[in-house]
Amino acid sequence: MPTKVSRSDGFLASSLTLRTEETPDPDSFLEKRSASSSYRVEEIPLDELPDWRLDDRLSHASGRFFAVEGLAIRTDFGPTPQWCQPIIVQPEIGILGIIVKRINGVHHFLMQAKMEPGNSELVQYAATVQATPSNYQRVHGGRPTPYLEYFQEHSGRRILFDQLLSEHASWYLHKRNRNMIVEVPEDEDIAVADDFAWLTLGQLRQQLERGNRVNMNARTVLSGISYASEDAPASYADIQDAFRLQVVESHRAGRSNADVAAALTWLIDQKAKFSLDVRRISLRDMDEWVRGTDSIRHREDRSFRIVGLSVTATNREVDTWSQPMLEPTSGNVVALICQRRSGVLQFLVQAMIQPGLTDRLELAATVQLTPGSYSGPEDVPPLAEYLDAPESWIRLKTVQSEDGGRFLRADTAHVVVHVPDGHQVDAPDNYRWLSLGSLNHLICSGYYVNVEARSLIACLL
Repeated sequence: MPTKVSRSDGFLASSLTLRTEETPDPDSFLEKRSASSSYRVEEIPLDELPDWRLDDRLSHASGRFFAVEGLAIRTDFGPTPQWCQPIIVQPEIGILGIIVKRINGVHHFLMQAKMEPGNSELVQYAATVQATPSNYQRVHGGRPTPYLEYFQEHSGRRILFDQLLSEHASWYLHKRNRNMIVEVPEDEDIAVADDFAWLTLGQLRQQLERGNRVNMNARTVLSGISYASEDAPASYADIQDAFRLQVVESHRAGRSNADVAAALTWLIDQKAKFSLDVRRISLRDMDEWVRGTDSIRHREDRSFRIVGLSVTATNREVDTWSQPMLEPTSGNVVALICQRRSGVLQFLVQAMIQPGLTDRLELAATVQLTPGSYSGPEDVPPLAEYLDAPESWIRLKTVQSEDGGRFLRADTAHVVVHVPDGHQVDAPDNYRWLSLGSLNHLICSGYYVNVEARSLIACLL
């Protein structure tokens, strides 16, 4: 599969363009598309889900879509050496793809106003195509997926980004999706369907700053974008915000073969240092979990629960359906600490084991906090005290939803903390400072940066 690293040609200009004739008011467009359809989301008992069977596993009668199984985990990473939990098993590789086109010389992204039943704000901006094979092969008997052909028959078009990337590895087992950005020529006409709109990166950044307006699947694709270029564009002078200028400059740093090789060697050392053993088990065999007819939950109501959902949405491929959903405990946070070091803004990331990762360990944000997973203050992850940093250090603080197609009310606070030059950050050995240039190179290379960190990086567009 070809992998293209997104260069900056036009992306910086798009990021600085906050208004376009194509979609003058993205807020209004999203609200109108939401009002144009009717939605109903209702929680129902698991044993009342049509076409779903709850036995040793929870699965669809067709054998497609996804299943919920038990997982037994042993590891020497973190404070808990072993545990059991439910996990979503979805072996299909979905397509998350965005069409990009220069309009009046500026890159525009074709975004979809898409309803997902788990979103706190039901309708959000999504990628042009967001579909699993079960969806676009129409196992559900519904309508076809618009624009799918741009990502299946892309010969002759410019592929800016194309990579298999992991999904939420605390809740999915070995889940991955194909993330793509495909550019069409300026003179190619594309009919824009009712729920779709052309937005610039600047408009998307404004939506991300507001929170719960750009869905997780779009954010992971957008994380593949870089502002790196061989020559500093004249438009750098148009960046008025000092921190934003440092972000753009960080994209240009750390991209050399030597820089990336050093980061990879360190990451491989971390993979060799820690162990992880996972074993799929029956839902009946999970200690500390209650497998009921209404839900699957932890005995102490920690971590998350599996519930049933009945959904009606008049603008989806099918109008009504039912499915299981994973509902996490509230209070999840991902945070990146950054600091200007040797003249370059760098970000502190950690090598983190997660049970569902294909290759055991990936880079995560400085702090990835899931309150329901800890039994006491002694289990809180390192550097969590920076979540209470002075307000003057905070560069981003917003709430974003996770995948609303599988997760219910899964809102995560996204935080970026810019510590002053010279401030000493005492981090464990599995932490490393990297520029956005190095991180972007690793994102574009495969299973190196987890989805939570990618989501946060996308908010720095």
